[in-house]
Amino acid sequence: MNYLTLLKSNIDEWNSYREQHPDEPCNLAGQDLSKGYFFAGNFRGLNLQGASLRRACLIGADFTGADLSGADLREAYLADAILSEANLSCADFTGAHIDRVDLRQANLEGAQLVVNPDGSSHNTSPPVATIKQPQTARPWNRLRQRRALWIPGIAGLVCAMALFIPSAAINPINSQTESLKPEKISQRQEPQPQADLALAQSFYGSSQVWAIATLTQKGGRSLLIAGEDNGQIEIWDRTTGERLHLLTGHTDTVRTLAVSASGHWLISGGGDGLKVWRIKTGELIHSLPAGQSPIWSVAMSPDERTLVSSDYDGNITAWDFSTGKTIYSTHIGVPVWSVAIAPDGKSFISGSSDRIIRQWDLATGNLLKELTGHSDAIRSVAISPNGQTLASASWDKTIKLWDLASGDLQTTLSGHDDRVVTLAISPDGKTLASGSVDRTLRLWDLPSQRLTQTLDSNVNWILAVAFDSLGQTLISSGKDQQIKVWQ
Repeated sequence: MNYLTLLKSNIDEWNSYREQHPDEPCNLAGQDLSKGYFFAGNFRGLNLQGASLRRACLIGADFTGADLSGADLREAYLADAILSEANLSCADFTGAHIDRVDLRQANLEGAQLVVNPDGSSHNTSPPVATIKQPQTARPWNRLRQRRALWIPGIAGLVCAMALFIPSAAINPINSQTESLKPEKISQRQEPQPQADLALAQSFYGSSQVWAIATLTQKGGRSLLIAGEDNGQIEIWDRTTGERLHLLTGHTDTVRTLAVSASGHWLISGGGDGLKVWRIKTGELIHSLPAGQSPIWSVAMSPDERTLVSSDYDGNITAWDFSTGKTIYSTHIGVPVWSVAIAPDGKSFISGSSDRIIRQWDLATGNLLKELTGHSDAIRSVAISPNGQTLASASWDKTIKLWDLASGDLQTTLSGHDDRVVTLAISPDGKTLASGSVDRTLRLWDLPSQRLTQTLDSNVNWILAVAFDSLGQTLISSGKDQQIKVWQ
């Protein structure tokens, strides 16, 4: 068994193999695993002595009893990781993002880190990381131990943005067509009995469904589009249930989808870059190989001239849609999980692991403002159709609503019991949908800023939500491979 190849190729398969062979010795000492994406990886009892895990994503990973002596963990992401009974002697955690880490009975002799007794949840400036030492393992880690597996694959060593590469002999695409005020806290409300959405249909992907999009075509046909963990994209006719296309161009998890305003183009993103598809035929038109860092979010301007993408390495890139050339690229140094373009097409929003929401000028890439208030990574951002309200979802379990023009914080919505990872706002701007690691899908009334309904209590994490263009249907998906249609 080539353990290194298995680990780098698919974290799901690695975890499955480890579960089936828990006592089989595995030596990864001295291996280069830098920038690897090993979310919730099973490293229990492994020999990782002297291994390079620099800038690796190890959120929720289990290193119980592992030998990490002398390991390079600089700038790694280790939130909610289990390091109990691990040998961390002389390991280097300089600049690491570490929070809620279980360090019970770990050997910390000579390790380049500080255990913070006051339990603060943010890092100090390099070269010292800040670590909270919990009394008990968090529910997320217990969930992870029940094989709640995240993304397969590994990010490469270099993030190099490349020019547009045609995937077929087809002409380039042309378009068809600051300071915060005191906040009020909206406490958790019980779901209202007059819930108006119910489960109407279910579809099943061939693997975990990480991204979804909807499209209502001329003539009224409604399409459901799903981006999956195995790299496939499936397109269904929602009315008939017929699968219209199976798109197989990606070699890594499809983490983000965007449909153009005209409904002609589908843009998808993953670890192997961005791809553009013709929705009518399912034809792959072009590829944007955006380096080795996984693309986490993509958005398209209303005039279909500009794409904005963000990745795990912290790059935000604007692309000319007609030529595929880079307009500008900004590097902020931390994973950027979500981007959203304002309805007027003049600016866009980014949410990132440093807990900062940024507003950028779309034409120039200049930073317009920064919004702060979340206490953990910002995983999703959404803008209301009128461009007035910004919603942000965070790993701190909350959703915040902001006045986009002024940057003022309007309210904080509390109700989820774990990290909130996905948001969508209805076309009429009245309803916000949120999905969480706590396995629930919730609806919020934006005018009253109240929780109105808990639509689902799933068997696994909710990863994506989307409203159709008519606002009468909500779609949700997650790690259980099921795509649910709510009407």
